[in-house]
Amino acid sequence: MDVNAGLAIGDARGFYGSKPHLLSHSPRVWTFFGPCLVPDLTVCGSFISVLPHLLALLYALAIMVILCFTAFPDGEMGTRKACAVGNVKICQLEATMKEAKAEFRFLIAFVLAGYVAGTLSSWGARRTSYAALCGGVRNLVVQVATFVPNEKVNAEMTSQRTTLGRWIILAYELAVLKARSSMDSDEGYKFLLQEKLVCEQEWEAMVPGDRHTTVVTWIQQRLVTLHQQGAIPIEYVRKVTEDITSFRGLANDIMGCLNTDRPYAYASLVGLLVNINLLIMSTWKGVEWSTWYNSFGPEVFEQPKWWLDVLVLVVWNMSYRALYDLATILHNPFGPRRLDVPHETVSVGLRKFMEQMMAGANVAPQVEASSAPILESRL
Repeated sequence: MDVNAGLAIGDARGFYGSKPHLLSHSPRVWTFFGPCLVPDLTVCGSFISVLPHLLALLYALAIMVILCFTAFPDGEMGTRKACAVGNVKICQLEATMKEAKAEFRFLIAFVLAGYVAGTLSSWGARRTSYAALCGGVRNLVVQVATFVPNEKVNAEMTSQRTTLGRWIILAYELAVLKARSSMDSDEGYKFLLQEKLVCEQEWEAMVPGDRHTTVVTWIQQRLVTLHQQGAIPIEYVRKVTEDITSFRGLANDIMGCLNTDRPYAYASLVGLLVNINLLIMSTWKGVEWSTWYNSFGPEVFEQPKWWLDVLVLVVWNMSYRALYDLATILHNPFGPRRLDVPHETVSVGLRKFMEQMMAGANVAPQVEASSAPILESRL
């Protein structure tokens, strides 16, 4: 883990190779200059995301140039009286578009606020599901390591513990691969082979599309077999079965598409309203700038207010579009980007925990009473 200027970055190797992921961050850093210093962690950090707004600016400038030479029949350019000397049509158009922009801005702000809240809720729900899945892995490892006898002189029982622990991690990795749309892929198979979590016979025996559920079933069946052999009592099997059921529910779909995705009709409507808002704003600015140009002529480019207005237009459009684009950026938090879930780093810790538990770390050492520390009372 690398900690630099408030950003904790993990770089463990995994399915996507050695891709760094953000583990945590301080909200007091990388804010104002974030798009410049850490662009891959922001919404507006790439040129592709800024390009549409530059094109909108060119669109507004084109409207300004066209209208200032064609839509002002009254008066002369540069007299500073574009609307005072007549030009009723273009001046009324500018006033009407200004009113439309104000009314539409209220609607889109209300709708977009709810959309962004839903986006953050879905993102949080998916990361929460992943955190719960990790907790389910630890819990299942503890139960299996505790209930299945650790008899080092019994090679068969040692092999059973090792296999059960490997299957727990295998089901966990398959659940994440499903969220990455790679559970049945050749790349996913090669990765699991490389990590020594699966063999060819096991891969072929799994049910495509439900490989993680298949592995969970194997764990439960193996425990039933151990009970039938007299290795563990039925009460242990029942307890682990309850934990397996909970684990399977968490691993089934950590993306939660059925209950966390927003309706397509709603998402498309919000996108349409945002784009209309950007179109109205850019068009209005083009019309308004044409009145300025007709009033001041080329001297308009010497006016500070024109340059400030250009900056405001770009920032306005970027801010509204960025809020909508959050849904795209945060939709699937299980990818290779730095802002996605640091699964590779978490997986290393879980696998190490499983290996040590199955090797016997679940048994507390025998400490003589004379050597045991005595806690002092703080009452």
